[in-house]
Amino acid sequence: MGLLLALCLIAGGVMPGYASAPPDVPHYFSGSVSFNADPVEEGTLVKAFVDDIEAAWTTVDDQSRYSLGVPGTAGAAEVTFEVGGVPANETATWQSGKVQELNLTIDETPEPPLPRYALTMTEDPAVGGNATDETGKSPYAAGIEVNIKAIANPGYSFVGWTANTTATFGNATAAETTFTMPAQAVTVTAHFEAAYNLSMAADPVGGGDALDVDGKGAYAAGTTVRIKAQPKAGYGFINWTADAPVTFHDATAEETAFTMPDHAVTVTAHFGVAYNLTMAVDPVGGGNATDVGAKGAYAAGARVRIKAVANPGYGFGNWTATAGEFGSVTAAETTFTMPDQAVTVTAHFEQVSPPPGVPTVTTQAATAITSYSGTVNMSYTVGNFSSVEVRFACKRLTDPAWFYSVWVPRTADGTYTEVLTDLVSQTEYEFKAQLKYNSTVIEGAVYQFTTATGTSTSLNDLLGYFGCFIATAAYGTPTAKQIDVLREFRDVVLLKSTVGSQFVVLYYQLSPPVADFIAGNEFLRTLVRELLVDPIVWIVEATGDIWRK
Repeated sequence: MGLLLALCLIAGGVMPGYASAPPDVPHYFSGSVSFNADPVEEGTLVKAFVDDIEAAWTTVDDQSRYSLGVPGTAGAAEVTFEVGGVPANETATWQSGKVQELNLTIDETPEPPLPRYALTMTEDPAVGGNATDETGKSPYAAGIEVNIKAIANPGYSFVGWTANTTATFGNATAAETTFTMPAQAVTVTAHFEAAYNLSMAADPVGGGDALDVDGKGAYAAGTTVRIKAQPKAGYGFINWTADAPVTFHDATAEETAFTMPDHAVTVTAHFGVAYNLTMAVDPVGGGNATDVGAKGAYAAGARVRIKAVANPGYGFGNWTATAGEFGSVTAAETTFTMPDQAVTVTAHFEQVSPPPGVPTVTTQAATAITSYSGTVNMSYTVGNFSSVEVRFACKRLTDPAWFYSVWVPRTADGTYTEVLTDLVSQTEYEFKAQLKYNSTVIEGAVYQFTTATGTSTSLNDLLGYFGCFIATAAYGTPTAKQIDVLREFRDVVLLKSTVGSQFVVLYYQLSPPVADFIAGNEFLRTLVRELLVDPIVWIVEATGDIWRK
């Protein structure tokens, strides 16, 4: 039974020491230290090296003896020693936890012992806590780095370290730090102050959590205390309050800080039911409107940071909302106070007049819209340039990428139109005009239109997918030459027969979900193009002399 219990404990992790190798512990050395059989002077420095890296040091006592623990790791090899800066004749092989008597001898006169100075640790006030020399080897030679530690008593908190002479601390405000010994006796003092309890509360209790980030629970007056609010699902943070006057860095920020008063205090994070915040822009191509916190839902009364960034050719105008208040309706970066309802906040942009001589382009409304086609329009100026190029970008509202018409050169101010074909009935599209001069591309606003309801067979709708949907997914444009080859094969061969037409209908009924899946993944798009579509195109082109007859 005892053996079975032991095996269960080991398997369950109750005795982890038997499940893995024990941790490395120092190799302990002690012994006498002599020069030509004569004892060396008290205070002579003894250093130990593991694989030529200094690992420990101590000093010789009044009996000309030393004792030190030498840290190391598994795989460490040779341990060597120096006595007063002179290499000792003896070496050893490092072993974890070994205790070894090793007398050290040297053949040269050691350096005289460095002067050593007393380190005294004190507390202020004495009842505030304890200050300790963790190294525990006072007196010390100048330059020795000593580990020191302060532990506050209940009702007090540590403030910082001082010394009665010029001294260097690793971190004078850290309770556990280092101190570099000066060339004189020194008193190091740990300072404590009365600590006052900090209680964190949430309102309502189920709305979220209020956190004391450092988790100390008690702080001295004047201490900067970091706090954080974490709303739960369906709630948003509103603000911080306290049951006594305190100074918050920002009472409306989820993560902030406040200055501890000279008394106990309860700090409360207030939460409320969260309402959706939708960001919009007007016009669509004028720029971007951002909810800086990116939470998308906030409690009534929450102060939300918002930002507007105009696109080239536009300037920010103002903010509007269906409800709520702005810090400034004309500032591109401002705040918005959330109302007790879902709300849409809109950033309005205005086209900026370009400098004289710079070309311009303006998107104009679509015309002649049918079930399967539409005419897109623009006006433009060439400015001081001899020629420019214009084109349109277009896509279905739900498609991930634009497709483009070809660049068309223009040498005088005017208008340009393009007829988009192979569209899908009852579908929303968006488009924008583009103009290029030198290597600079400028854009007009984004306009939208919706195709009419189809009046013919469903095959026309399905064929539209090939021009806009599948092409966008696989090639990113409906104008790729591979698409032209496949479209020609469809029209010349497949649609000329009943079986071919039925195949096309079935294909387009099944393909849209697949195209949607691959559209947003560049790897899948490449895979489909190179392993499926391109080989089919090659076969169709290679047999063109046969099916084109």
